[in-house]
Amino acid sequence: MNLKAIGDSSPFLDRRRISPIRRLKRRFLDKETPGPEILRPADKALDFSGFIFVCGLHRSGTTIVEHYIRAHFKVAGLRADVPESEGQHLQDVLPIARDHGGPGMFAFEPVMHLGAASEDEAAAARDRLLRCWTPFVDGVDGNDRILLEKSPPNLTRIEWLRSVFPGALFVIVARDPRVVSAATIKWAETSIYELMYHWHVAYSAALSAWGDDCVTVRYEDFCEDPKKMITDLEATGRLEKRETPLEIEERFASPVNSNAKYVASLRETEFGPGAWDQLGPWF
Repeated sequence: MNLKAIGDSSPFLDRRRISPIRRLKRRFLDKETPGPEILRPADKALDFSGFIFVCGLHRSGTTIVEHYIRAHFKVAGLRADVPESEGQHLQDVLPIARDHGGPGMFAFEPVMHLGAASEDEAAAARDRLLRCWTPFVDGVDGNDRILLEKSPPNLTRIEWLRSVFPGALFVIVARDPRVVSAATIKWAETSIYELMYHWHVAYSAALSAWGDDCVTVRYEDFCEDPKKMITDLEATGRLEKRETPLEIEERFASPVNSNAKYVASLRETEFGPGAWDQLGPWF
């Protein structure tokens, strides 16, 4: 099958291509899925000198990248009993992926794509986000005055985050879209082709917002040489390395590229042009 449609310039997937049953099921599940009941915004937000946002779809390697950055640089992170301690689940300012299709679907929703905020909106949003996140900040001391946050929807709202957090650094994690699609299908319950298109839409949004404040980390390169990412981030001049790295969770201690098993599970398919051409090559 040749997915020439993936080269379309339309910013969002034509909803007619998405299974009607899938849409109805997701709508029902979204209504039945409660939000976290742990929000307790602080009266006063912690003060940070800078911000790093890790951006990348589910199953792209964002969690391990976040842990490595946290371990090797003087930054504070978020830790809470929510999926992978993602900041999206610890605030009430921004729409979250779960409420708009979830993994493999959220980037199709226009509400998940945000442009730059006005000055007044940015100030209010920044204050509220930081007050929401403050109770969950882990590791703040005299040295860790930069806040590190990661959530998949960061991909589609870089311009907004840039306007709310001037001077922030964006670490965009990209993995072979075939692998991300194959690894996500168990959650999304849709087709590989729709998931590939979702990858294209999400990363196209990031590419359209690209700037000097963006750094790309390819999952495959990271697994081969994690130290290179640390070197590249240090070269930005925005981060200070720790004298002694923090201990990393055992599951992340030795990065392993598991792409092969996912690629092997897919039938041979020809994919048309897409955002992967700018972030790859993978195929």
